[in-house]
Amino acid sequence: MASHEPQHLRPRPPRTAVRPALQVRRGTLIATGTALAVPTSLGSVLSAAPAQAAPLQTAAPTATLPGAAPSVGRAALPAAPTAPVTVLRYGSRGDLVEVVQQRLRITVDGSFGPQTLTAVKAFQRTKDLQVDGVVGPYTWAALGGLPSGGGEDPPPSCTSYVVRYGAKGDVVEVLQRRLGIQVDGDFGPWTLDAVKAYQRSHDLTVDGIVGPNTWRALGGYPCSEEPPSRPSGATGQDVLDIAKRYIGYPYSWGGETPETSFDCSGLTQYVYRQVGIYIPRTSLEQSRFRPGVDLDDLHIGDLVFFYSPVHHVGIYAGDGTIIDASRPGTNISIHRMYTEPVKAIRLL
Repeated sequence: MASHEPQHLRPRPPRTAVRPALQVRRGTLIATGTALAVPTSLGSVLSAAPAQAAPLQTAAPTATLPGAAPSVGRAALPAAPTAPVTVLRYGSRGDLVEVVQQRLRITVDGSFGPQTLTAVKAFQRTKDLQVDGVVGPYTWAALGGLPSGGGEDPPPSCTSYVVRYGAKGDVVEVLQRRLGIQVDGDFGPWTLDAVKAYQRSHDLTVDGIVGPNTWRALGGYPCSEEPPSRPSGATGQDVLDIAKRYIGYPYSWGGETPETSFDCSGLTQYVYRQVGIYIPRTSLEQSRFRPGVDLDDLHIGDLVFFYSPVHHVGIYAGDGTIIDASRPGTNISIHRMYTEPVKAIRLL
C-alpha cells in the first residue's frame, strides 16, 4: 500500500551513486570528481581513440595580416661558412680582391677601390644582404664561397697586357689558338670578330678588347710570352686626342666608362686602354706602375700625379697643362696644373 506520509518524512534511499564528475561552465567540460560513469555510446567513442596522444606542436603557424610584408629572418640569408673567412673592405689588396672582382664582373686589378666598393654594395643590395660594402661571411657565401686551396686558381702574377685591334706578336698567336681561328699573329678583322663572338657567348663586355676578364675566361694571360707590340704605333698625342673626346663630361666618383663618366684615374685607365695599355685602377697604383720620369721633361701623354700620398692623376697636355677629371662639381677639361706634380710616368 502506498505510503501517505508527507514527502519530507519519507526515508531516502542510500547514496550509492557517485556525484557526476563533469560540470559545464560556459560551454567548457570540466572534470571535478574521481569517478565517472560514462554512457555506453560515449565510452565506445573514447575507446576508439588512439592510445597515444598526438605530439605537441612546437610553434603554431602565424597568420599574415592582409597587406603585411612577410618577415625575413636570418634563415633567409645564405648559409655562412663555418670556417673562418678573410674579410675584405675598402683599401684591401691581393688575390682575394681579384677573386671578388672577377665574380662581380668588374675590372680586375686586385685593389679594393671605389669601383669595387660600389659593385659590392650593389651586389649586397640585390641579395638582400646588409649593404655595408664589406665582404664578410654572408657576402662571401652569396658570391660562391671563399676559394680554397683546391678550388679557384689565383690570377697570374705577371703583368697582364691588354690586346686589341692592330696588335701583333706571339701573344696574339696564343689568343688566336685559344679562339680556334687562323693563327698569324696579327690582330685584324677576323680576330676582332672572333673575340667579340667569344665575349658575347661568355657574357662578357663585347668590346673586342682582350683585357683581364677576357683573358681569364680564355684560360689566363700567357705570362711566358713577350708583350704584344703597340697597336698602330700609338703615341702620346693619340692618348691626348682620345682624352679630348670627353671634355665636358662631369666628374663622377667611381666612374670609368663614357656611360658612367669618369673620376680622375677612371679616365686615365680608360684612355690608355684604348691604345692597348692596361694600367691599375687607382691613382696611387698607377703612380707605381712605372719608374718616374724627369718632371722638367714632360711629354704629351705622360701621366702626372699630385699630392702625397698620391690621390690625383691627369694626362699631360703640353705647355704646363693637363686634361683631367678634377673633382665633384667640375667637368673634364684642359687647364694649367694647380700645384706641382710629385711624379710622372711615361707609357708611350
